[in-house]
Amino acid sequence: MKNQQAKLVRLDKYIPQFDGLRAIAILGVLFAHTEYLQSVPHLGFLKYGRAGVDLFFVLSGFLITGILLNTKGSSHYFRNFYARRALRIWPLYFATLFVVFVVILGLRQRAGDNGKDSTWLYYVLYLQNLFPHLNRPAFLAPTWSLALEEQFYMTWPALIFLLTRRKLLVVLVGLMFVPLLFRTALLFSGAPYVAVDEFTLSRLDAIVIGAIWALWLRSANCTQGQWRRWNIGVLGASVAAICLSKLLIHQHSSVLSYSFLATGFAGVLGLSLVSSSTDSLIGRALSMAWFRYLGKISYGIYLLHMPVFIFFEEWRSHWRAVLQTTAEGKLLAAAISFAAVFAIASVSWFLFEQPILRLKDRFRPDEKAGMSESLVSDFPTPDQKAEGRLTA
Repeated sequence: MKNQQAKLVRLDKYIPQFDGLRAIAILGVLFAHTEYLQSVPHLGFLKYGRAGVDLFFVLSGFLITGILLNTKGSSHYFRNFYARRALRIWPLYFATLFVVFVVILGLRQRAGDNGKDSTWLYYVLYLQNLFPHLNRPAFLAPTWSLALEEQFYMTWPALIFLLTRRKLLVVLVGLMFVPLLFRTALLFSGAPYVAVDEFTLSRLDAIVIGAIWALWLRSANCTQGQWRRWNIGVLGASVAAICLSKLLIHQHSSVLSYSFLATGFAGVLGLSLVSSSTDSLIGRALSMAWFRYLGKISYGIYLLHMPVFIFFEEWRSHWRAVLQTTAEGKLLAAAISFAAVFAIASVSWFLFEQPILRLKDRFRPDEKAGMSESLVSDFPTPDQKAEGRLTA
């Protein structure tokens, strides 16, 4: 038992539990954006599914920081990172911008509808989340989080390259307090809530926490027992803190709860790593085939679901009134819209995203410290083995 506690945490190439976490995150976002479903009795809590974005942030901070730490000092460190990042994010993102600004809004303008097409440059430059009063097309509402991540990762590789791990930890701990202070300043200055919710400096918590977890995992004294105990403690304390802040601060609780939510999701991530995909109930649940599939296509779902939802709502307005107002009708509408999103995201994955992702092999970074690059890729390729074990 004592020897078991002393085992260092090592990871296999592919962690299927992470795809399960992505699936949970994207389902939460979908439910949060299906507003008519929240009016069904007992389903009002679905609005909190927007927290799925914070789970994505934690995963991203953990995985991207892991990539950078593992490849620090390797040849073509910057080129490989940015090339692979661009191949994963840019093609579908810019294709979506083209469809929204040129096709959808362009056609609506010609039809006499004054579409909001004057803001395209902000989206091309990933700046849309920095301007709270910007006229934003609803089709692109979720893209604020992509802008935040791209802004952060413009500088993060350089910091990891230049700093020792000890100095990097100091920077990360300092960055943990920046969002809390910034949200407080925005709130008391009367800034709109969209700034509190989406501005880069007010929402770095989750990415920073994920980065700290990646750094901690690679420390020499990180053992399985220590990792498990601390993540259980962090998760429990975060849940209690979120509930307490909601009770005491009410509508302004997001000032504190975003930070607590980030640490809670980091605890969930940490526990998923030590939950075997074959022997653990949690691990098996997160590793279910359909969960892994949703996790694999989650980027397409995230980018494409709002256009699908908007067009579906316009079409739903022509339905019989009973299908618009009854609980059964709303549940049926949600099922159809979700199925449409999954189908379109699947087409995007197999015909567009996956062929482009094969180009990432041309920019494969060196493997270091027993942890391969495929472990920390944003979206593992289908041919990677779904073993998901922890070994000593």
